[in-house]
Amino acid sequence: MITFDFHGTSHGEGYRGVINGLPNGFTFDVELINEQLRLRKTGIGRSSRQVHADKVVFDGFESLVTVNGELRFFVANNSVEQRPDITAVRSGHSDLVGQARYPNMTARELAELTSARNSVCYVVLGAICKQYLATLGIATFHYVTKIGGIASRNRYRFGISEKEEHFATLHCPCRYATKLMVEAIEKARQEGNSLGGVVDVGATGVPMGIGEILPYSERLDAQIAANIMGIPSVKGISFGLGDKFANISGVEAHDELKVDNGQIVYATNKCGGIVSGISTGSGVLFHVTVKPVPTVKGVKTIDTRTMRETEQHFERADTCVVPNVGVIAENILAYVLTNQILKQQQ
Repeated sequence: MITFDFHGTSHGEGYRGVINGLPNGFTFDVELINEQLRLRKTGIGRSSRQVHADKVVFDGFESLVTVNGELRFFVANNSVEQRPDITAVRSGHSDLVGQARYPNMTARELAELTSARNSVCYVVLGAICKQYLATLGIATFHYVTKIGGIASRNRYRFGISEKEEHFATLHCPCRYATKLMVEAIEKARQEGNSLGGVVDVGATGVPMGIGEILPYSERLDAQIAANIMGIPSVKGISFGLGDKFANISGVEAHDELKVDNGQIVYATNKCGGIVSGISTGSGVLFHVTVKPVPTVKGVKTIDTRTMRETEQHFERADTCVVPNVGVIAENILAYVLTNQILKQQQ
């Protein structure tokens, strides 16, 4: 079983983490982790702060790391600075609710602590797990299906869509939708606004039988949902047909089975690859709803010093993080799958 801990702040020195439970003797490539960190940080909708690449450093290792017990890592912040406190609190951030829970902390301290910047640690962990899963023939993926109400017209094709030139722009399989999304993001940026969307995340090669039935919290889809919902800006997750289940009958909703090479397998994948908390062998697929980031112009709030109405605090911020959330979610999925597989091997 993998255990994971980290500490750090958004504008402090950086983030330090500790990972335990990975199989001894397993070797991973640090540069493949740095590539995932690059994908997490860059993109059309990101702020000017995100132009510098993140690099992970492991104690005593450089390019290749062989696991032998505890792993310690460090990801430095490129921007180390002290920022003033926030009194025109943002309703969509931790500014107000955080102080209700931790009354001895300022809104600025809470913003530093809860910043999505800490997702670098989850990407480091997940990028290691992605490499472990690859040894088992399992691969993870993600793709954007909607940003700002603009939906992709093309279906994603694993291993093919990623090779198309436009895909790198917003991780969307549709060239036409990508163009419209870029225009919408730029418009929102000029207005000091932000956009949300939907990103699909999944894995291929997952065999039947991964997961648990009881307790409910240990079901594979419950583990995935709990971890994905912890990503800042994520407000929803659904598996397989998702919301469409509400509009169809049981006959339409459930997958058919067939015999393939003497084995009973799932002929379709309406369930998203998980039934009763256990993988079906058809591949995992779920949809993540990402809200617009909360630091925008024009939202009314109350200043905690004066108790008067004002516009909420605004500073340099991202305009759209939907593709970046996809990167984070994909790596978290890799962690959940790896952790469950290792637990079942014990």
